[in-house]
Amino acid sequence: MPGVRRSLPVPPIPGRDVPLVPGGATVADLPASRPPAGPVRRRLTRVALALVALLGLVTVYYVGLYFYVDRGIDRVDALVTDGPEVLAPQLQETSSTYLVVGTGSPGDTELAAISPVLAHVSGDGEQAVLVSLPPTALTDTPVCRTADGDLRQAMTEPFAAALLDGGPSCLVRSVQQLTGLRVDHYVAVDLARLPGMVEALGGVPACPGAGGERLAGADVAGYLQPTGPDVTGAAAAEREQRVLVSALDSALTGSTLADPLTLTRFLSRAGDALTVDGATTLGDLRAFGAALGDLPVDAVQRTGLPVAEVGHVPSGSDQAVVVIDATATRQLFDAVIDTGELPDPAGEAVAGAAPTDPALTEPAAAADPVPAGTTVSVAPAGVTVDVLDGSGAGRTGEVADGLAAAGFRVGARGVEPATVQRTVVRYGPAALEPARTVAAAVPGAVLVETDLVGTAVQLVVGPDFTGLAPVDLGTPVPTTAAPDPAVAEAGAASSCS
Repeated sequence: MPGVRRSLPVPPIPGRDVPLVPGGATVADLPASRPPAGPVRRRLTRVALALVALLGLVTVYYVGLYFYVDRGIDRVDALVTDGPEVLAPQLQETSSTYLVVGTGSPGDTELAAISPVLAHVSGDGEQAVLVSLPPTALTDTPVCRTADGDLRQAMTEPFAAALLDGGPSCLVRSVQQLTGLRVDHYVAVDLARLPGMVEALGGVPACPGAGGERLAGADVAGYLQPTGPDVTGAAAAEREQRVLVSALDSALTGSTLADPLTLTRFLSRAGDALTVDGATTLGDLRAFGAALGDLPVDAVQRTGLPVAEVGHVPSGSDQAVVVIDATATRQLFDAVIDTGELPDPAGEAVAGAAPTDPALTEPAAAADPVPAGTTVSVAPAGVTVDVLDGSGAGRTGEVADGLAAAGFRVGARGVEPATVQRTVVRYGPAALEPARTVAAAVPGAVLVETDLVGTAVQLVVGPDFTGLAPVDLGTPVPTTAAPDPAVAEAGAASSCS
């Protein structure tokens, strides 16, 4: 109104009125300021940040190491999972089958230097079956692709020849053709580098997932050598598989994972020693080692491929081979496909045990074949003997001609693929007397009874062969021809049962 003076805002009264702050709040509503952090609190904060940074660096290191080693492993085109030879694929959808192949077996050459093992792990991971495959077992390899990609026609040949002449894919097809199993993973191990893997870990148990004997890196080469005549090659293959699985399982322990230097050294050496198919990763190898290493002993069944004959020399060849028992083999793998276990009663006999090689076990159970005072009762003219060279020196012709000159009838001549450290006379249960005659003519030879030669007598010339001795009716048979019980005991002691 005219003449009326507008009143001005009343100024705040000190000590009573509180000024407003933006947003309508008052200074009294603001949180109290924090006191400055003390030296202990600042130190703990810095330590926590350092630990987080260190954990990040370690994580990056392990991830980088994993991918570096995984990409550095040699890979080959090996798998044919949809091959027509795979039986009942719907029953194998959840299970995993590994074909583990040792190459460059110590002391062996050519075919005998290959040692395949088939490992079938059930879908739930609670059961595993391991079957050792004789490298010289005759099988039918279907049409396959060679390592160079060329088409290779079907043929009958030993397992090892399928790998050496055809390549990994041909070996996989050959194994699938015989077993009906789908091979999901192919793993080749350079056995010359296996001791380095073990040495990197500071040693591993001889039996995966168990205590007892430990193997140092320097012990591996000797451990892989069978303690007696390994007729089929099953004993060597089974030992190689044990060492590999034990090494993979040991690499997963907390102490190894917590030691970057040990883990790095092991993974680097494993990358140099292993060759896998294009789809198998380092993670798959870890899973394989963990599956077999963590299973209880009675959940892992081991056996050798059923064999009908050893030392067979096919017509037109000088290479002795192993003849498979086709009926028993089909029954074995049908049971594995259907149930994930070995067939009864075989399953009960071999559960948790190493594959049984008759050449290692039968002599220990049999009576002494050379009691004191034993003499030759069958003249050389009544003995037919097959001569196989296991010395690697090509002595088949020399020894066979010498036996013929001494009056023996010489049957097959060939090359023995199995590992032998000494000269052996193999014979069937009904051929003991003729075998004694051969043992008397070959100083230092050891008699080995086995059902796998039928009624034949086979002389396997080892590196210790020194020559022949004259023999006739009444000639004493050396007691040294009796098998050493320690051989059978050592073979039994090597079992992980």
